[in-house]
Amino acid sequence: MFKIRNLYIAAIFLAFLFLWTRFYKIDTSLLFFNDIGRDFLTLWKWQESGKPPLLGPQTSALPFNQSAVYFYLLYPFYLLTSHSPYASLIACSLFYVLSFFVGLYYLREYPRLEKSLLLVFLLIIVHPQYIIQGRFIWNPSFVTPFILTAFYSLVVYLEQKKPKNILLILSAFSIALATAFSYSTVPTLLAFLVLIIFRDRKKFFPYFSYIVLALFIVNLPTIFFELRHDFLLSKMMLFGDRIDQGNNYLFARLINLSKFSFAIDWRIVVIYLLFLILFFYSSLKKEKNRFLNAGGLLLFLTVFLTALMPISVHSHYIFGILPLLFLTISFLRTRYIYMTGVFFYIIFMQAALNENYFAKARNTVAELQNCAQIFCSKKIGPIFISNQSSHHPYHNAMEFQYFMSEAGCDVRNINEGSDQASKMAVILDDDSYNHGKTAFYELTLFGKSTEKERIACKDKLEIVLLEK
Repeated sequence: MFKIRNLYIAAIFLAFLFLWTRFYKIDTSLLFFNDIGRDFLTLWKWQESGKPPLLGPQTSALPFNQSAVYFYLLYPFYLLTSHSPYASLIACSLFYVLSFFVGLYYLREYPRLEKSLLLVFLLIIVHPQYIIQGRFIWNPSFVTPFILTAFYSLVVYLEQKKPKNILLILSAFSIALATAFSYSTVPTLLAFLVLIIFRDRKKFFPYFSYIVLALFIVNLPTIFFELRHDFLLSKMMLFGDRIDQGNNYLFARLINLSKFSFAIDWRIVVIYLLFLILFFYSSLKKEKNRFLNAGGLLLFLTVFLTALMPISVHSHYIFGILPLLFLTISFLRTRYIYMTGVFFYIIFMQAALNENYFAKARNTVAELQNCAQIFCSKKIGPIFISNQSSHHPYHNAMEFQYFMSEAGCDVRNINEGSDQASKMAVILDDDSYNHGKTAFYELTLFGKSTEKERIACKDKLEIVLLEK
């Protein structure tokens, strides 16, 4: 009883630590930008039209979209918080904390797995990429709890003398949902299929069948879209142009995996991985540990398959790998866990000092909202929104499209037709605009125009109004 009480005291402490790292100074440090603006604009349009989206976020590597279940998860929080700009952050944080406590409750009969989940959650709390993408919410942010659920439910199923089929179904649906939120977890899904072959071949076909069914269900909105639009996405993926993201070769992919997973020089990572292999071998030699075997196999296969993917690796591609790394570490002998803990503490503290997670955003949410309200109070009529910034190459101004829509502007999508509006607002984010000289795609679509007015929102944030 005393051990259980200590475990839950530790769990409550970790939950508060998790929430602190995600919400501390979030009102000034949240960079409400691009993907977040895209998501909120989709939720706004859903509420305005009453029509749920059929497609989720578009992927960068392929001309295809993620499942719309991402927006279906966010929408209740968007409504319940009355359009709070922190709605997605609240949704993600609550999802992680609830998953953590529900997991502890259902693993209460497996003390080794309970302790594993505690350690994994601790590493999630302090890992640099988890903090960064836990404060800037988009679809990959939700992947990890699904992978952990898939793992724990599967290994418990394999441990039971009279296994409950619901655990196999839960594992299958969880790993399918992980891919629905990010296709970068497809290698992880394949690794789970290999694991079931190694552990119990008789269960492979049922598990595979559940995964296929789950993939069908979570991608139903996309299937409806494809049927309605004559398989537009499939044709684009098969015959459309691919974006060359650069660094698309094996060594570069391995370097990026190392950099984003450990936030240190790859040479040090190689040394650590050699020690990890040694720790893994020594732990298995000391005791038979099927959990460690499962975690190690999944980790190796996922890294291997991810490295072979013919696309460049970005920071959000590691969320199919990191949970498996943390799981593997959590099943090592205690002395090796402590040694790894010291190693991680040093590199994570260094990363925290370099990243300065809580630094003020160049434009806070309040400043963006105020700018949108100032502009939209002019009641200009139908208008296109674009962006010129010295901080990024994007001109679609998704965050401004959202805030201006919410502030009452009649914002139109220029990609749906340049005849929908005769005015365009060019948001200058720490940049300059020279009429007739500044050029980008949205301006070209808009066509010839004259500069009508400039509205200063604050230092280095200005709006240029153009009219045909």
